[in-house]
Amino acid sequence: MPLATRPRGTARREALLEAVLRIVADTGPDAVTHRRVAEVAELPLASTTYWFSSKDELLAAALALAAERDIESLHRRSEQSGRGGPLARAVEVICEPLHEGLRASRGSLIAAYALWLEAARRPELRAVNRRWTAAYHEVIAGLLADAGSGDPAGDAQLLVAAADGLLMEQLAEGGTSDLRPRLLRLAGALLESR
Repeated sequence: MPLATRPRGTARREALLEAVLRIVADTGPDAVTHRRVAEVAELPLASTTYWFSSKDELLAAALALAAERDIESLHRRSEQSGRGGPLARAVEVICEPLHEGLRASRGSLIAAYALWLEAARRPELRAVNRRWTAAYHEVIAGLLADAGSGDPAGDAQLLVAAADGLLMEQLAEGGTSDLRPRLLRLAGALLESR
């Protein structure tokens, strides 16, 4: 990348974190090194060590960036008026990112889930995971409450967990089927069981 087009300041930090997410999506968290991140970001190695003193810091900051972006998108999606009632809207809010630029979202999802699982080995990632999951639970619980759920928090937890499981299965299998019908069926069954 020519010097004139290289990012500066906090834009450089964000470019490094984008590189971390690409590496994690392509080859996993173990492949993240300062040198590899600098190569993928097309920035000098000193850039990585200026902003991040360790691999742990790189991974934690990349996960935080991914979570922050998705939480902002989640709130935007939940505030948009959608087709169908609140139950269909809850499912749509969960599934909508999968249909916006499938290739890009697939890489983002792989990176997010890989880092989510990395929290089993790296406790410093757990707080971000908890905040990210809590945001989904809160938004989906609100929509399920509007749909008449007797236990919106519990139903939201089950619906989000089911979506995560189905998404991880699809990512592992390379599939791209529409999850909405299955999640809508599950959401309907949760409401009927109360």
